Amino acid sequence: MNILLCNDDGIESKGLKILLDTFEKRGHKVFMIAPSTERSAMSHAITIREPLRVKQYSSNSWSVSGTPVDCVLVALEHLLVEEKIDLVISGINAGQNIGDDVLYSGTVGVAVEAMCWGYKAIALSITSYENQYWATAASIIDRLIELDIQSLIGHRQLININVPNLPIEKIKGIEVCKTGFRKYQNIVYEQKDHRNRKIIWIGGDTPIWENTGTDYDGYLVKNGFVALSPLKVDYNDYEAHQAYVDFLDKNKNNILIDN
Repeated sequence: MNILLCNDDGIESKGLKILLDTFEKRGHKVFMIAPSTERSAMSHAITIREPLRVKQYSSNSWSVSGTPVDCVLVALEHLLVEEKIDLVISGINAGQNIGDDVLYSGTVGVAVEAMCWGYKAIALSITSYENQYWATAASIIDRLIELDIQSLIGHRQLININVPNLPIEKIKGIEVCKTGFRKYQNIVYEQKDHRNRKIIWIGGDTPIWENTGTDYDGYLVKNGFVALSPLKVDYNDYEAHQAYVDFLDKNKNNILIDN
C-alpha cells in the first residue's frame, strides 16, 4: 500500500518518524511530507499570498514552508502526481484532538483536505504534549490498518483517533465514539513585552465540557480508552432546513421591498 504521512508538528516530529519506520517495516511504500516548522492550530488554512519553499530530505520525504494543508496539496498535486496514494495519515500528533479541537487542528485539517480530494484519511493523536508513548499509538494504527479499517471510510468521511498517553499494556480498549463539545476558558491573556508595551497571548485554561457521557471522546481518553471517531464533513443543518423555508415563505413579501 502507498501511504502519505503528514502532520502539523513539523518534519522533525518523533511521531511522524515512528510512523514512517512502522509502515516501512510492514513493506508499505511511504511518503513523508510535513511543515518545515511546527504549525499547530492552523486548521484548514492554506498559503495564497506568498510562495512556498520545498526541501527534499530523501527520495520519499520533503518539508514545506507553509501550513499542514499546504503540505497535502503540494504532495498530491505536485510531488506525488505519478504515485497512487491509498491512504493519508496525519500524525502522530503531540497532544489530543478531541471535542471542538477538530475545528482548530492542523492534524485534522490534513485529513479533511485529503478527504476533499477523494482520498481515505486518518488523523492520529496522542494525549500528551511531552513524554509521549509513541510506540503505543504506532502499534494501534499499524494493527488497525492491517485489519483494513480504512475500507470503512466512505465518501467525504475520515477517522479521528485519540490514544491515551500510556504503555500499550495499560490501554483498556478501543471504543467508537462521538466527538464532544467543549468551551475553552480565559483564552486571551494580556501581558507586557520587554519595552513595557501591551501584548496579547491566545491560550486557554482547562475547557468546560458540554458532553460528559461514556460515548464521547473526552470521557474515553480520560479513562484509558482509545477514542475512534468516524467523522463526516457536511455543514448542512438538515433538521433546521424546513424551519428556514417556512420563515421565508411567511415573510417573503416583507424582505425584498424598498423601505
